[in-house]
Amino acid sequence: MVLEASSPDGRTRFLLRRPAGDSSEYRLELVVREADDEDRPLLATVTYAQPGGDEHVLLVPVVRGRFGPAASYVRLSGFGPDATWAATGPYPVPAEADWAPAIVTDSIGAALNETTRDAWRRVRDFVGEGMRDVIDGALR
Repeated sequence: MVLEASSPDGRTRFLLRRPAGDSSEYRLELVVREADDEDRPLLATVTYAQPGGDEHVLLVPVVRGRFGPAASYVRLSGFGPDATWAATGPYPVPAEADWAPAIVTDSIGAALNETTRDAWRRVRDFVGEGMRDVIDGALR
């Protein structure tokens, strides 16, 4: 593990990892303890950039599983040792989500496991038809 950070209320942990070997890829695990509404998915926004580089924005959904805390695992493409990053949330998924389709597509593409993809399927159930179409297209 490279870094571990917690939200101010201590309910959310962000675990930055770099797989063993000479991989330059970084990954982020988001773990939420004590989700308020177990039916509605939560969504965090992670923003990061290399010095002088493009800003990347990922939406990271989490839903409570059958066992243990809610968690998701994503790839941070373009992240490196000098990157700056910030996270907000997680907050309940809004019914009137107006996310940019490219951000949703990139975020779903960053999912590293089926649990995270399942969280996107749950998000789909709580957003409008236009956003459902974007999510469906990215999950194919």
